[in-house]
Amino acid sequence: MSTDDFPDDVDGFRTAGKESWEHLWPKLELERRRRTQTEPFFHGEYRFERKVADRVPDCAVIGGDVNRWIEFVAGSDQPYREKTREALRLGFVIHWVFHTDHAEQKGTARDALTPELHGPFSFGEYNPDTGSLNVGDPVTFKNYRFPVESMEEFEPRELLGYRRGMARIDRVDYGYDLGMFAVAGVQRRILAYGTEFCAVAPGQSSADATWGFPTRDGLERLIETNNLTRLGPVRRD
Repeated sequence: MSTDDFPDDVDGFRTAGKESWEHLWPKLELERRRRTQTEPFFHGEYRFERKVADRVPDCAVIGGDVNRWIEFVAGSDQPYREKTREALRLGFVIHWVFHTDHAEQKGTARDALTPELHGPFSFGEYNPDTGSLNVGDPVTFKNYRFPVESMEEFEPRELLGYRRGMARIDRVDYGYDLGMFAVAGVQRRILAYGTEFCAVAPGQSSADATWGFPTRDGLERLIETNNLTRLGPVRRD
């Protein structure tokens, strides 16, 4: 495959440490397709190997129809479940794209995302030898159930990966907007301030909601009984 149309300076596309050509190639190819507007390409700003909270996506596409997080897999082990949940929490859909010589890792990824991943779904695949690149279907809140597993989901200082992250969570009145949840099957936006929480119904003004409900003990019981599910990302300013 010719690399004549690749960027002249590839350092901005490299991951930290030693990186194989098999992992670097799809990033350069994705950039080439952006420049030539050849599918797959997306509208928005492409950011390669730049930090998002405490993780570094291979590529993040900011803006456009949705924010996209794209990961290329060329043989190394990946925290599929943890990284998928982090991307969704931060307001991204995530594409998992596998080197054709490591297609068996799709099974590992699917196992890691089961049973939360549901419906028709296909991972992406790429082949530097033939120049093919298919980013597959994104994992989204529509095809991935996000059960809440700990109270860290309600601690603003921890949510975005670092203590200063709470400064970037959107404020509603004086509370931090932690996003939309299914609370025992009922849709509510949960706000947090200190040790207090507030559940706001869709269409309800936060000014009319009652602080102190749900309680921390109540949230912990819902987590223990698997009755609390995240439905959308943290609201970021």
